[in-house]
Amino acid sequence: MKYQVEQIENGVIFRPLEERLNASHAPTLKSEFAVLAHSHAGAIIVDFSGVRSLDSAVLSSLLLLRRILEGQQRHLLVVSATPAVRSVFSLSKLDEIFTLMPTIEDALLYLQNHSALLAKKTEEEDFSEEEEWDEEELEDEDWDDEDWDDEDWDEDEDWDEEEDWDEEEWDEEEEWEEEEEEEEED
Repeated sequence: MKYQVEQIENGVIFRPLEERLNASHAPTLKSEFAVLAHSHAGAIIVDFSGVRSLDSAVLSSLLLLRRILEGQQRHLLVVSATPAVRSVFSLSKLDEIFTLMPTIEDALLYLQNHSALLAKKTEEEDFSEEEEWDEEELEDEDWDDEDWDDEDWDEDEDWDEEEDWDEEEWDEEEEWEEEEEEEEED
């Protein structure tokens, strides 16, 4: 099977050079897709714009590639320019799980826009993480031992008051017991 692999800025384009893809091509596709997924970073665009027909064995190869890339959180885009190729995806309902593009230019634009959105989201996440870290730092500073003065918390004073209260209570108890004893003697 003839094909081309083209390196792009944020991935790779795999382009079969056969007009008809069928079960006889599936083993080669599966092995080439596995090599691409493990040897190239970024998204993979499978460009079927020169393909006039394909069968379920080819779709099975694409599903394998999708599973590998999904596990690596990478994109798979399929360019399906011909009506025959689009109808195979539609009839099999795989158009619902694959990202299909009408042209290679649309696929590249999609990746470019997605990369920009991802970069913006990452910036926002980094910024919010910094804010959380700063808030935690401020919380820690608010409860730092150095912020407490002796005037704010005088342990001796509090214990003295407690002891005074206890002594008064004790004195009252002693007086009560003494009164009981006197009454008993009388």
